[in-house]
Amino acid sequence: MKNLYIIYCAVALSLLAGCKMTSSPSSDGPSSEPGADISGNKNWQSIAMSGNGEKLAAVVGGASGDGRHIYTSSNSGAKWADLSIVPGSEISGNRNWYSIAMSSDGERLAAVVFGGYLYTFSNSGETWTNRSTPTGSAIAGNKTWMSIAISDDGKKLAAVVYYGHIYTSTDSGATWTDRSTPAGSRISGPKNWQSIAMSEDGKKLAAVVYGGHIYTSTDSGETWSDRSGTGSDIAGNKYWYSIAMSPDGQELAAVVGGASGDGGHIYTSSNSGETWRDRSTAGSGSAGDKYWHSIAMSDDGQELAAVVGGSSGDGRHIYTSSNGGAKWTDRSTGTISGNKNWISIAMSGNGEKLAAVVGGSSGDGRHIYTSSNSGAAWVDRSE
Repeated sequence: MKNLYIIYCAVALSLLAGCKMTSSPSSDGPSSEPGADISGNKNWQSIAMSGNGEKLAAVVGGASGDGRHIYTSSNSGAKWADLSIVPGSEISGNRNWYSIAMSSDGERLAAVVFGGYLYTFSNSGETWTNRSTPTGSAIAGNKTWMSIAISDDGKKLAAVVYYGHIYTSTDSGATWTDRSTPAGSRISGPKNWQSIAMSEDGKKLAAVVYGGHIYTSTDSGETWSDRSGTGSDIAGNKYWYSIAMSPDGQELAAVVGGASGDGGHIYTSSNSGETWRDRSTAGSGSAGDKYWHSIAMSDDGQELAAVVGGSSGDGRHIYTSSNGGAKWTDRSTGTISGNKNWISIAMSGNGEKLAAVVGGSSGDGRHIYTSSNSGAAWVDRSE
């Protein structure tokens, strides 16, 4: 059993670290053969990408079923490893994974389980750590985790709970601070937190509430500003679904989802959230109300990619912009043509490499797709 464990770890972790290995498909272990680990339809929930676009990490969720694992790739999605089948690992077995984040170099990961725990990974130690079990920890026990963000060096983390609080860490997840408890704080008390983003140094944060407001912080979460107040371009409650931030924290992009109602638009800010522009106006290519599900941004904030999800309806496509959201291109032709329940999208620092996942509890085409030319063409990695 010890030798088998070493084989599991060597293959899975070497792929994450970027080592070149070859192996044959096996029914009892991870394989580096293309498509061997992510083939077929899965309920994908989240995908993350390193700064150069070479390393990827994606998670499968859902209330039940097999294959609800964490998968990684070190060659832009050509080959994958299943990290949840390593015997004795903290993440072995099936979990309702909901969000995953990756440091810029791809060496550190953080992932959360909806109705479960928060986990971190450091390639230097080649192991996962459960951060929700220490007695007395601010994040102890099961929580309805929705989203997690990580700094470039992987030391700072921020995560949000649906109808719960925002939590931050400055020591790679060893200890946590509850940012929603101070009396008088803009974010005090439980809220339906949906998504959170972080600058490269971890000082600037932006988080959105489903059916509520956008909030930002410039001091690692100690204090917050409500950006959806009276007079703002994004005033009032909206069904915010996802938010992205540039490494310097200056550029922001957020999307509104929801099954119905007005305001299912894309919004951008170039001054850390002080003012916003509606990018879904007539003639933009993303006009009208859509069920936006996820948005990603390049380092300079000029390249954007957003996906529309939902179980039915037209226009459930991938859209990209190369001018900060002023104009958009519908990319759902060829390999990704037609309507899909897009769940999550990630982008490299220069905006050239993209990765997106389709989720849902049933139906065909629930695959991982990647692009190396800013969304002009795509490769199905789950075939």
